[in-house]
Amino acid sequence: SDLTRWFIGRHHLSQIRESTAVTFRKVCKKHNIPADWWKYNENGVKIVFRNGSTISGLEMMHKPGDPDFDGFGSTEYTGGWIEEGGGVAYKAYEVAGTRIGRHLNDEYGIRGKLLITGNPSRNWMYSTFFKPFRDGSLSEGRAFIQAFVTDNEKREGGYLERLQKLTGAARARLLLGDWEYDADPLSLIEWGAIEDLFTNDYLRPDEKRKRLVVDIALHGSDKFRAGVFYGAVMVEHTEMPKSGGEQVLKHIRALQAKHNIRASAILYDADGVGGFIGKKGGFIPGANAFHGGGTPIKMKDGSEKSYFNLKAQCGYLLADKINEGKLWAKGVTEQTDREMLREELAQVKRDKGDGDGKLRLKPKDQIRADLGRSPDFSDILLMAMWFDLMEATQRTFNRPLQM
Repeated sequence: SDLTRWFIGRHHLSQIRESTAVTFRKVCKKHNIPADWWKYNENGVKIVFRNGSTISGLEMMHKPGDPDFDGFGSTEYTGGWIEEGGGVAYKAYEVAGTRIGRHLNDEYGIRGKLLITGNPSRNWMYSTFFKPFRDGSLSEGRAFIQAFVTDNEKREGGYLERLQKLTGAARARLLLGDWEYDADPLSLIEWGAIEDLFTNDYLRPDEKRKRLVVDIALHGSDKFRAGVFYGAVMVEHTEMPKSGGEQVLKHIRALQAKHNIRASAILYDADGVGGFIGKKGGFIPGANAFHGGGTPIKMKDGSEKSYFNLKAQCGYLLADKINEGKLWAKGVTEQTDREMLREELAQVKRDKGDGDGKLRLKPKDQIRADLGRSPDFSDILLMAMWFDLMEATQRTFNRPLQM
């Protein structure tokens, strides 16, 4: 007979086996649903009801070899549920949304819906659901329901009391349902300091230290971005969609002329770009190439030995600057731009894989998976730290640097 198909998605299938499936059994028992009405396949993580309808477990973990989640296949579902959305990649959520409402929905008069549950997280759930809900701009067809532990009248005894004993970030998220609190212990930048980044007007633009930083959208980025810094103040930022070399060059030249910036004070992300901008044969001789995966800049105190690469060295310095209120994003005035930068800076985190003692940053592909875009905006600020590191070694930018 005809049957409906549903899915339960989590970061890893083991989480469904160890948690969701256990809860399902409890619910069936509590509501007196006979055990012979359904069968659970442990290996396949699949529930088959006696009428033929199914609920399948769906692994939504980001995998480097499958960035577009083609592993979901062409399976069509009646509807689905993403549990603990804070641990699910944005692309997985996006692709899952294309698989629902496509199996017998019209025949049974069922609207294709995707339910997402989870604790507050600074990822796509925040930007896609909570923030628009807070601002009164939630898109049609979406709904946000704030729930608290006290709303669950059937909660386990003592659970509320245990949450009330929590402190700090864990208490804010799990007990108070605070979406504005970044609870990740791996985060390098304090949320309050990120908010202050746009109002640190006690800092003054230093016209003797003009810098231009560009992130060229040729290799995995979403947009071409540029930032103009007068010392610790970002006075202007620009963006445009991925463009050809001629348009990029014209844009860089225009900013250079507008702010009277020397070629030696221009920095560009060279990974995958080669000699397109600077270097021998490049279009702006004397511009500096930023190789994030390269060797950290040697410092007098030997601190560079602590970092895995140059990007990590710059990322940690950026975190220190923002946390100490030593950076002002004056030129970021639009709310949409500020929110984008907030989200990206919240992703500047220590990588778990630093067992060798070297400090590393959360990999860019993981950030891209969590945000649903490349963190090009925050990369501009991160790259700008290269100038600070070079100045700390008494390098100046009055003439082209020989790299």
